[in-house]
Amino acid sequence: MLLAVLALVAAVLLLKGTTEEGTRTIVRKPIAFNLRYTDTMRRLAPKQGEYLHLQRPGQDEFIVEPLTLTPYKGDVSGALPVEASRELEALKKRFPALEPVEEGKTRINRVAGYSIVFRASRSPRLYGRVVLLPQATPGALDGVKLVMLATPKGGADKARDVGTIGELKTPYRSFRFGTEGP
Repeated sequence: MLLAVLALVAAVLLLKGTTEEGTRTIVRKPIAFNLRYTDTMRRLAPKQGEYLHLQRPGQDEFIVEPLTLTPYKGDVSGALPVEASRELEALKKRFPALEPVEEGKTRINRVAGYSIVFRASRSPRLYGRVVLLPQATPGALDGVKLVMLATPKGGADKARDVGTIGELKTPYRSFRFGTEGP
């Protein structure tokens, strides 16, 4: 009897330990990935060129787009700054008042990437972060761009806040390639 009770308690704790806040979503094609997002975010139909689009209107957005790297030799960490300069030029066309804040190497759940943090506009205040994240296989030429945009209403008082505080933190930190979550 005691063993049965202990087994039941262990099963409940195991199940409780695996449930995490928010909604888990899995995208299987063309690149498999999964993440969680808070219940305050809405999942929108992806626009052309997007794999996933999450939004809190007037506050913040989290968009997953395709990343295609040009062929490179050596380690991907040498190719990412070159790709980031191209991405920054594209961002300047999208946001003419863009001001870069910082850029550099990053890791998202053990996958090497490259982050660009920027101020998209001063009035109204809009901040952003784009993370270039190639798949974690040697020589990979494909992956994703994590595009995050936030306003002060979304919790971003400065550009470096995007993805590190507020509702964007959950999908950013929980992103994983493949269909299995943490």
